[in-house]
Amino acid sequence: MAVYYYGVRSFKKVYGPKGEPKECSYCHKVYQETYVKFNKWGHIDYIPLLPMGADYYHFCPVCFSGDKFDKKGKKEAKKIVKDQTAPTTNLVPKGINHKAQKTWDLVLEDKNSGEVLPVASGMKKSDYKALKKNRFYKKINEVEE
Repeated sequence: MAVYYYGVRSFKKVYGPKGEPKECSYCHKVYQETYVKFNKWGHIDYIPLLPMGADYYHFCPVCFSGDKFDKKGKKEAKKIVKDQTAPTTNLVPKGINHKAQKTWDLVLEDKNSGEVLPVASGMKKSDYKALKKNRFYKKINEVEE
């Protein structure tokens, strides 16, 4: 008797800052939004076989508040994602390790204006790693203080 595992799995693609700069309704910063696409696939034994659609999301790069696009918005999001113009936003994440207190801070540095935007401070290392993963940061500069 064989056992088969089946279900739905999502694969994400982060497109980064795209489109025109907009003001965030939560943090009131003006930056290009980050676009993310989640492709849903039906799988059997963890082998993706059936495409089940895609969802597009847009996020503020500072406070990470955002929404899922509805059906009308998906067409607009596809156009924005395909646009190959260079982003005007240049936010670089930086992790700060406070060895004496055994805490971590996460900040964003705007390379265009030189402004430093704090995201979270006083975190444990596990919280810092989770936040880094949830914000889709693959590579991040980390400094010790």
